[in-house]
Amino acid sequence: MPSSISNSKARLHAGATTRSICLVLIGVALMGAMVEGLARFALGRMSRIEHRIEQEYRGSLTIPAKTTSGQPTMVLLGNSILLEGVDFPSFRSMMSSKYDVYRLVIEQTEYLDLYYILRTLFRRGSRPHDVVLCLGVDHLVGDNIRGEFTARYQDATDLADLVRREHLDATTTTNYFFAHWSGWFGTRTEIRKWLLARVMPDVGGLTTVLGFRPAPALSESEVRLKSEARLRELKTLCDEYGARLTIVIPPTLSKEDHAEVVSALGRELGIRVLIPVKAGTMEKSLFRDGFHLNSSGAEVFTAKLASVL
Repeated sequence: MPSSISNSKARLHAGATTRSICLVLIGVALMGAMVEGLARFALGRMSRIEHRIEQEYRGSLTIPAKTTSGQPTMVLLGNSILLEGVDFPSFRSMMSSKYDVYRLVIEQTEYLDLYYILRTLFRRGSRPHDVVLCLGVDHLVGDNIRGEFTARYQDATDLADLVRREHLDATTTTNYFFAHWSGWFGTRTEIRKWLLARVMPDVGGLTTVLGFRPAPALSESEVRLKSEARLRELKTLCDEYGARLTIVIPPTLSKEDHAEVVSALGRELGIRVLIPVKAGTMEKSLFRDGFHLNSSGAEVFTAKLASVL
């Protein structure tokens, strides 16, 4: 009898433990679903930047080669230099007689992010007549990647290619693939930034000041070696999908940005490389932070870009 009572108590205890574990797992699953839903559907409504990126990305997925009226299309692709350096509504108006213009700007990106995003756009059916990549020379030859954030805008096959190309470690690789499939994982850093900005409205300016570092000086041979390989890669991709490639090099305060090296390579490879404003010729007063143009600088550069295109 005592043995029977003991067994009964053990079974009750085991059953209570199992129920507790199930309740905890259900709670974790519900919390995960709530957080994932917040990341996927709420962030775009709360964050102006995220909303713009989502809109521009969705619009870029369905670009035809020509409009129904026969007008060719053009997509501008770049980072915050393009966002702040080109007054897009004005530029689109200036080009309206020649092109139907789209834009996709993702801040803090460089060549590798944008190359794989462009690959994804093509693979998913986008067929712009002209691809205009607006990148400074340091970003064209740089190896920085935004990683988890941009993983959401790339195909899994492209992520695998990026992992092999950059020899990424197992932890980073796992994070990128989680970020590709999970809205929360891909935007958790942006959500923290958004919350911090609500608590400290001036934190954006503070991080810009504290985080700004001048790009390391590059030799002409380094620029030529890296940019040649990347220009060839871009041209091969655009040729495969019937798009004409143009590289636009934005203005800089420094006269030593090696833009002419990239321009000369473009001529050799049959790629249009445009330098609307020669390096070091725009006044410092036209730059917001020595790197991005302010509204007055954007007005000047927008008109120059439209004229050379």
